[in-house]
Amino acid sequence: MDHPDHPRRIRCGGIGFPRGILPHMVLSILEQRPMSGSELSEEIEHNTGWRPSPGSMYPLLAMLEERGLIQQADSYPPTLRKYSLTQSGLRETRRGRRGADIKSRYHSIQKIYWRFFQGMRKDLFDAHYRLSAAVEKINPLIRDNQEASARVRGILEETAKEIERVNKQLEKT
Repeated sequence: MDHPDHPRRIRCGGIGFPRGILPHMVLSILEQRPMSGSELSEEIEHNTGWRPSPGSMYPLLAMLEERGLIQQADSYPPTLRKYSLTQSGLRETRRGRRGADIKSRYHSIQKIYWRFFQGMRKDLFDAHYRLSAAVEKINPLIRDNQEASARVRGILEETAKEIERVNKQLEKT
């Protein structure tokens, strides 16, 4: 079933969901709390609109456990296998957040999508990219600051409203 915020399902490995990102997502989610494979798949689907298949998730969990990045956690019922991060997994998660690999993939996909598939003009893409980079840069600084977060959200919402007004004007002509 598609997530309401994501009208089209996203294929892993396709444009928009690069190969190799799933392990980073799983480790990042497990930083929040222990989860089972099905809970991880649900969380990923909720946030992205794409649900990893059991054939992707369970071999990945076995590999992460084998590498010492996750471990089985106590769970109820005992037959439900939940996983949590190990200290190595926590270090890997934090390293991955700072790592240029995911960031580089994201920016490349963004450029491919907007410039090639949507035909966005270069000057407009550059402005879009600058806005996106500014949000990315400030995000860690406002994550736990309600006031600053509300201020940035307001700026983004006003910007979106202004673009929507321009769109309505252009649709009328």
